[in-house]
Amino acid sequence: MKEENTKKKKSIYYILLAVGILLLAAAVVLTVWFTTNGNNNVVENPPIDTPDDSNDPTDPTDPTDPTDPTDPTDPDEPDEPTGSSEPTEPTYVRPIAVETCSVEYDAIYINETTDFIYRHKAVDFAAEAGTEVYAMADGTVTAISLSEELGNLITIDHGEGLTTTYRFVEPSETLAVGAAVEANTVIGTVAEAYGSEAADGTHLHLEIAVDGSPVDPNEYLDLTYDEK
Repeated sequence: MKEENTKKKKSIYYILLAVGILLLAAAVVLTVWFTTNGNNNVVENPPIDTPDDSNDPTDPTDPTDPTDPTDPTDPDEPDEPTGSSEPTEPTYVRPIAVETCSVEYDAIYINETTDFIYRHKAVDFAAEAGTEVYAMADGTVTAISLSEELGNLITIDHGEGLTTTYRFVEPSETLAVGAAVEANTVIGTVAEAYGSEAADGTHLHLEIAVDGSPVDPNEYLDLTYDEK
């Protein structure tokens, strides 16, 4: 009887062991199946949503992006200056409608009226009496001198130390000291020959100075001279 009970216990043990092995095998099979087949819809890394660059309003490369700092319509972007930052040079005009000069600057001059010989620190334009004389550049009239001996003169200050003097002229009746004139304004006419250069014929005598020192008018005007 005892031997029979022992056999039954062994049978139950082997049955339980077999059942355990089967359950374990089933678990392994199910695990393998779910790993290889049942989890196909799961991926390790979720997809990254990459929007269409052409429709992204914040795309920094999009020329229509309203936040683009290079957008010319950006109200925060300062306007670029449209004018030149360089100062403009003044314009100088010929003071008389005469093509050539009769006497050059710094030439050895023999005054036929006084017989004096000296350096001529001006240029002369031979012209008929009554020929209009123009301001060489914008400026202010600083002197009008009427002298029968030295010749009537008009002096204009153009700023920065530059002055022009027109001698042997008849000043315009409306011209006055302190008057502002523009380039090419008629300031007078060539006078009849008289005074210290009476024997030299009617002409405009033009002097230019910088800070009181005479300079060659050809530095400001494109001058040519009469053939000798």
